[in-house]
Amino acid sequence: MKTILRLALVALSCAPGVHLAAQEAPGAVTLAQARARARQVSPALEAARQIVAAARGSERQAGAFTNPTLSYGYESAGQNGTLNSQSIAALEQPIELTGVRGARREAAGLAREATEARLLAAQAELDFQVTRAYAGAVAAERRAALAERAAGAFQRAQRQSAERLAAGDVSGYEARRIALEAARYAGVRAEAVLERGRARLILGELVAVLADSLVLAGLPGALPAVESVLSADSLAELALRARPEVVAAELEAAAAQAAARAARRERIPVPVASVGFKRERVAGGGGLDGLVAGVALPLPLWDRRSGASAAAVADARERDALLDAERRRAVREAADSYGALRAAETQLAALQPAVGAEAAAALRAAETAYAEGAITLVEWLDAVRAYQEAEASYAALQAEAIVRRAALERATGVALLP
Repeated sequence: MKTILRLALVALSCAPGVHLAAQEAPGAVTLAQARARARQVSPALEAARQIVAAARGSERQAGAFTNPTLSYGYESAGQNGTLNSQSIAALEQPIELTGVRGARREAAGLAREATEARLLAAQAELDFQVTRAYAGAVAAERRAALAERAAGAFQRAQRQSAERLAAGDVSGYEARRIALEAARYAGVRAEAVLERGRARLILGELVAVLADSLVLAGLPGALPAVESVLSADSLAELALRARPEVVAAELEAAAAQAAARAARRERIPVPVASVGFKRERVAGGGGLDGLVAGVALPLPLWDRRSGASAAAVADARERDALLDAERRRAVREAADSYGALRAAETQLAALQPAVGAEAAAALRAAETAYAEGAITLVEWLDAVRAYQEAEASYAALQAEAIVRRAALERATGVALLP
């Protein structure tokens, strides 16, 4: 029995500790490459780019002058066989003196800048989603590898235990316990493989690559501690100054204010100046030619644009309220992300000495102790389980730390990943 268990234990303890630092294989996709690829193929990002293009067109249109109007009129009148006629050709041009066109152009320019900021926000959100999917896929890959090793070791131990049981070398209890552990780790392996496939599908969808063809290089390692890059005192300032969502909300509020000014100026009538040529012919062949000029002024009797002005003012107030809410959310998320990353890095530092080579050494020590009769079969199985859970937890925690770093990167606008 000791020989059987030793074989199972050696299969586990000889496996290196699980770490998520990048170890690039030929053709392996790094996190940076996955993010760059996602930016190229993301439909959401392409939609945001087209919104920016539309806003640029609207800005150009807002600065256009009103087209002139060319008119021509002909009149004729006669009596007792005589005929008089009159022809007038005129060019009419609205004269914008209220500044409404400038206000509209300012509003359109600010709206265009807001869409550009929204594009950056969409890009930051996509980077975060890809980082989360990539880290999840790498962690799932490592957990599946751990479960595969453990399940394989116990399957081999179960086969050899069955042979020894038939020969009377082991007790029925020990054989049943080995079989039970083999079944449990087979279930763990199936669940880990399912989770790995699900994680790869999520990442494959973001980068538009078939999940089965993805080869992941691993997470970036040796990243500086968050305290060396950011301080808690600077988080709020960074979030309010550099977060794209806040910048976009500020520009949208300013655009709404400009639109409200344009709406108020629209209440002032715009005069229309006209200039043209007049030709008049009378009976008997005589006639007169000359110039005509005039000014038309609309009278704001029925439509004073008061409703449009009130709506624009209300929209500006709404944008101000949304800006205030966005600023509060940015400060809160920056603080939350900073605290979560520090907690994850602290847990990693505490757990790191207990995994990898140290965990393998502890597992070999448990094997020796069991072989010498110092611990029971149950204690040895607990040691195997502890090794499996510690390595899997460390893999998950490493991935979580990267995700938290990406969240803080998104919240502050500061690059924290290579």
